[in-house]
Amino acid sequence: MKSSRGSTLLQAGLLVLILLGLGYWAWQRYHRPTTPTYEGKTLEQWVGELSDPDYATSDQAADTLVRIGTDAVPILLEARGGNDIRLHRRAAAVLVRIGAPAAPGLVAALKGGPNPRAETALVRMGPAATPALTDALQEPNGGKEAARVLGLMGPRAADAVPSLIAVLPQRQANVELRQRTAVALGLIGTPQADIIPALIAALKEDRPEVRQGAAEGLAWIGSPAREAVPALVAALKDGKPEVAVAACKALAQIGDAGTVPALRQALQDSRDKVADAAAAALWHLASRGGVSPPVLPALIPLAKGSPKETMRVRTLLTSLGSMAVPDLMTALRDDDAAVRQAAAEVLGTIGPVAREAVPTLAGMLKDKSPPVALAVAFALAAIDPTRAREAVPLLADSLDNPYAAEALAEIGPDARAAIPALIAALKPRQDAAHNDVVRGTARQALACIGPPAVSALREALKDKNEGVAPLAAEALGLILPPQKEAVSALRAAIERDRARAGVYALALGEIGPLAGAAVPDLSGLLVDPLVRPQAAVALVRIDAEQAKKVVPILIEDLKSSDENRRKGAMLALANLGAAAKPAIPALTNCLQDKPLAEMALMALAEIGPSAIPAFAALLQDPHLEFRQSAVLVLAHFGPRAKEALAPVMRALKDPDTEVAAGAAHVLEEIGPEARDAVPALIDNLTAYQKRVRFTAAVALGHIGSFAKEARLPLRECLMDPDEQVRFAAALALGRIDPQFIEAVPPLRDALHDASLEVRLAAIDSLTRIDRTQIDEVVPILLDLSNGPYEVGMRFKAVEGLVELAPKEAKKNVPLLIAELNSANSVLRLNAATLLARIEPEQTPRIVLALAAVLRDREPRMRGTIAQALGNLGPKAREAAPALLRLLYDDMLAVRKEAAKALRAIDPPRAKRLGID
Repeated sequence: MKSSRGSTLLQAGLLVLILLGLGYWAWQRYHRPTTPTYEGKTLEQWVGELSDPDYATSDQAADTLVRIGTDAVPILLEARGGNDIRLHRRAAAVLVRIGAPAAPGLVAALKGGPNPRAETALVRMGPAATPALTDALQEPNGGKEAARVLGLMGPRAADAVPSLIAVLPQRQANVELRQRTAVALGLIGTPQADIIPALIAALKEDRPEVRQGAAEGLAWIGSPAREAVPALVAALKDGKPEVAVAACKALAQIGDAGTVPALRQALQDSRDKVADAAAAALWHLASRGGVSPPVLPALIPLAKGSPKETMRVRTLLTSLGSMAVPDLMTALRDDDAAVRQAAAEVLGTIGPVAREAVPTLAGMLKDKSPPVALAVAFALAAIDPTRAREAVPLLADSLDNPYAAEALAEIGPDARAAIPALIAALKPRQDAAHNDVVRGTARQALACIGPPAVSALREALKDKNEGVAPLAAEALGLILPPQKEAVSALRAAIERDRARAGVYALALGEIGPLAGAAVPDLSGLLVDPLVRPQAAVALVRIDAEQAKKVVPILIEDLKSSDENRRKGAMLALANLGAAAKPAIPALTNCLQDKPLAEMALMALAEIGPSAIPAFAALLQDPHLEFRQSAVLVLAHFGPRAKEALAPVMRALKDPDTEVAAGAAHVLEEIGPEARDAVPALIDNLTAYQKRVRFTAAVALGHIGSFAKEARLPLRECLMDPDEQVRFAAALALGRIDPQFIEAVPPLRDALHDASLEVRLAAIDSLTRIDRTQIDEVVPILLDLSNGPYEVGMRFKAVEGLVELAPKEAKKNVPLLIAELNSANSVLRLNAATLLARIEPEQTPRIVLALAAVLRDREPRMRGTIAQALGNLGPKAREAAPALLRLLYDDMLAVRKEAAKALRAIDPPRAKRLGID
């Protein structure tokens, strides 16, 4: 009985357990754990609101996620890694605000290699990220990127210095990590007492990468690293050229004049990279006044020999400009003829800046060494052609050298004594070196001599030697003022030499209205398809009314089955410019002619604003190359492209990145008149293609105050993963609304951006919005203007100082004066522009420096320099002789700029030349 009761109880107990188990399973099945909420919403919901287009909603979500802190980090890290650019920027901004708890996740993203998205957030985070980055230094993957990010933080990463110093000598560590660690220590720079000895020790490491990094780090520290000079001098002879190059740069930044002998020795290193770096270092020292008097005389003998073999030393001496002139003048008296010749040649390369050497040079035209005398003649013509008349006989006797004719061209009318020799040089000579070059430069010299050469050139039109008559005709066409007496000779040449009638026609066109008597002759040439294009252009240049006659004829040629006729018609229409307006429809049809489509586009562009509707229509063309060309040309028209605004706005959504970005560039050029495009540009700020985002931000900045609705989207772009987008956004904010005080905090954060350009742009806008920030940003600008940055970046910093602290900007005058001698014409022009703003009394020096680069090989640069001189007006009178030479330039656009500049600088002279 008892056993039965026990069994029953056991069974009941088992049943209860089974029922309880089933009950628990059912509860688990239908009562899963609820998702945690924060302030009433899940993390997913808050992140969803973070991406809301409404900024009130997204800002509230951002504030809440910051308060949530650590728990929100994983989902924010996931959000910033996606393709949604807007969500990435907002998530990254929240992570920066959360700070240290978010740093490990961002640092983890560096393990795969360079990661701009993580890098941007970590650098902005600053000291809060230092512990996580320091920990990562010990990791096999990500350590080198962590070191690089710490370097980008600069002094804000000072807490990481002990860990970085500990990594530097670890021979078992990744060599790239050690190299980047050395550079990072230099960028951080403090405490110097710990960093400099560590870098000096690293200069003796067995791995060249580490030695190179140590030298680069010392360059960032600059003059306080003077105790490293002996080790760096030793590194100039390092077996690895990369180490020696880095040592040169470091010595330049430290600025110890005692290193000059070692650098001069490195200048003769057989390794080009090392020798070039030594030359740059010597130039840097000289620009700081660190080259002692005996140094330059020691360099000059190294310049003797052929220009090609001694180019490096000559370039260095030339780039020293006025600083080198006294020693070069002394070298003109050297007993060694080769030294005298080299000194004269370098002075000629320096150009007008070397004016003080003219008397000495003039006295050497009869040097006992013929090569020296000729080099002196060339130098006089290049430095001051108005005082080179005595060199003419020597130059006339040396016309087998193409530089002799160029020198005579520089001298101009004062070289009339050389006319017979120049006429003779037009004739082909098989024994002459550079035959075609000599003949071409002789032709230009005759044109520059001007009216005195007309009689001889008229006779040369009858010369039966191959090519002489065409060259003479070209010279006659270029002479200023235009010579009516050349017209009859050119008309006769057309009758006598039909094979080259096109050349004579163009010469008559250059003479212009004075050649009215030639209209019948030129009209007769229109029947000949071979010379029709030249005759048509000449007719319109002589008489604009002739366009009514010639344009229809050229339009008919566009329909020809002969490709050469179509090509000739397009070139002629391009040369006619606005006068060819009636040809626009026909040229547009020619775009279907694939071999000549590019030429048709060029002709349409040259016609000018009248062609805007045609280019606007091309924005819808199925051919991608036409759409790309259309935005390029429309941007060239600037504000006048407003009539194409609607199709340009549609092009912002073009599937091709170049077209969409190009459309934004057109809107940038249109400026405030493009205000209707603001919403579409704002949409492009969230495009996946970074170039589309960048150009949209730039365009909004140029639209200015009419783009105020873009303020919040642009503020958000300050956390864009692309530095160019951040730069454009930072620059635009202050230009759109100087009252946008809400932008001040993020702009202040951008002062610590990884990109120097972004920092400069942030300074620009920050000080426009809040002038009280000026005192804080001036030291930043001073640091950027003096550091081992590329020169263009330093110039931007100087420009900021000019705007915000003119007195502080004066500290950069030595830099600007040194760069006035730069072989790079763009840098020279930028230096001149800034120097003129800081010290207007430097204008005479500026004018001579710019006059020297009017001979730049790049036509566009020659035109730009001429324009800059014209902007100075009569103050640039010293540049007039050099400008005169450009009036005969091979490029019409350059000639036009030179004429415009001369009218501004010297109106009476311009009038005498017939260009008023």
